[in-house]
Order: sequence, then C-alpha cells, then structure tokens
Amino acid sequence: MTAGLLNLTELSAESGVPAPRLRQYAEAGLLPPARRDGGRLGYPPAEVTTVRALAGAEDLGLDADTLATLAAGWRDGECTSTQHRLAAAVTARLDQVQADIAERNRQAVAAGPGTAAWATEIGGSASLSEDAARLQAVSAALTTAAHDGPCGDGCGCATALAAAGTTYHFPHDATSSEAALACDLVADGGDAHDRIGVWQQALARVERRDPLPDTPDGVALRFPFDVELAASLGRLAAAEYRCCSFGSYTLIVDGAGLRLEVRMPGEAAGMLAAVVGLPDTGVNDAAHQP
Repeated sequence: MTAGLLNLTELSAESGVPAPRLRQYAEAGLLPPARRDGGRLGYPPAEVTTVRALAGAEDLGLDADTLATLAAGWRDGECTSTQHRLAAAVTARLDQVQADIAERNRQAVAAGPGTAAWATEIGGSASLSEDAARLQAVSAALTTAAHDGPCGDGCGCATALAAAGTTYHFPHDATSSEAALACDLVADGGDAHDRIGVWQQALARVERRDPLPDTPDGVALRFPFDVELAASLGRLAAAEYRCCSFGSYTLIVDGAGLRLEVRMPGEAAGMLAAVVGLPDTGVNDAAHQP
C-alpha cells in the first residue's frame, strides 16, 4: 500500500534522523528506493521505525554489513531472531571496544602521565568507556526485552536501542561471586573529560611515585607542599571517588610534604596506571615511608 508516503524531509521529522544521514543510508543501500504514488515520491510510514533503529545501531559502532542484515530483519523479519542478531553484534562490538580501552590505557602509560600524548590517550579511553557503557546498557536490555511478532515501535530491539548507558562496568569474570567494578559516568554532570586537564596540571608537579606497602595495586604521588595544589588534589580525589567509588584516595600533608595515595582493586590496575602512572623503578619502599 502506498498511501501516506513520506518524503525524505517528513521521514526525517518523524524519525528524528537527520536528512543528510538518511541520504547516506539511501546511498549505502540501507534505505530502499523511494516509491511513487501518483505524483508523490516517498517512503512508507513503517520506515520511521526502521531508520530510527538503524541510527541507534550505527551509533553503537556496528559495521555496514551488520546494519544491512539488521535492517532486513527489522523490515521483514520476526523480532526474536532479529533481537538475537542484534545481541550478538552488540557483544562483538563491546569486546572490541573494551580491547581498545585496554590498548589506550597501555599507550597512556607509555606516553608518560601528564604529557600531551597522555591527555590524548586518556581522553580516548574516556570516550570509549562511554561507548562501552551504552553497549552494555543495550546488551542488558536485550536480555529482558522479549517480543513476539514483527519488529516495530515498542519491540525488543527498539526498546533496547533506546537504553541510555550511564554506568561503565569493567570486564569481569562471570564465574566470580564478586560484583563487577562500575563507574558512574554521569556523577556530578559527567565531567571526566574536563578533569583530564586538571590532572595534567597536577601530574606535572609530581616529584616521585612510590609503591604502597599494603597493596600491589596502588601508588603514592609525592608533591611539593603547596596549599592550592592540595586543594586541587582534594577536589580531584573527591570527583574520582564519585565516579569510581571502588577506589580509595588519601591526601596526606605532613613533614615530608604533600602526597596522594591511590588504591584500586586489581581489576582496575590498568586504569590506575594509565591515569596516575606506575611507581618509579628502583624505589626503595622502606626508605620512602613516612
């Protein structure tokens, strides 16, 4: 039936997908050729749901071949099987993003905490963590969004793709009885990217990095005594704790100067090393205890 065809502008308005993006879908074959009904050229109203789902899936970073397969399912298939295909694609994409986060963190360590290259890598890691959080939210929604019948508004795929990712869960051993570590990405406005510059200024003042005697997954950052620096470190520590409350941050001012002790669970050791750096090599632990 061709009644009620929507032209590209109307399809964009109804779906919320910008017209330039719809044109890209048409050029890539993800949007079928427009139909003609008398003097009107356009798309059936059912395309509103499909292109909205396409945009959501593309925002997750799914590749063109996967998008084409999913689009065919959303137009013609039964929702349960399409949901399974979407879930598999999301899982594969999440695995890749988490591998990319680990690589970014390794590059940040190699670049040296506080350097311009470090800031680039940490910023990239933070963005990827946001991507992973969204993928995790969609994946979780797909496990509970069963829907029989064809895809459409309110189906399992549409519901899951609307899920907002506000919490990043670290990679976790599914057989462990411990809960996965999680960071709240929207704590106090989600200012992780804004903190990178503040950390960069603080890390430039580090005089030495010492290991901690009570944990292999920690470091003591030693600074010259400075009241303003102490205040800045206190704000940073509080902000980091609000985001990732599994960590411990201790700010100490004494006769030895100023130091910030940071402790993390083993699963977050890579993040710790990436953000603040590893203990200096050749440090004698006992000699540097207060």
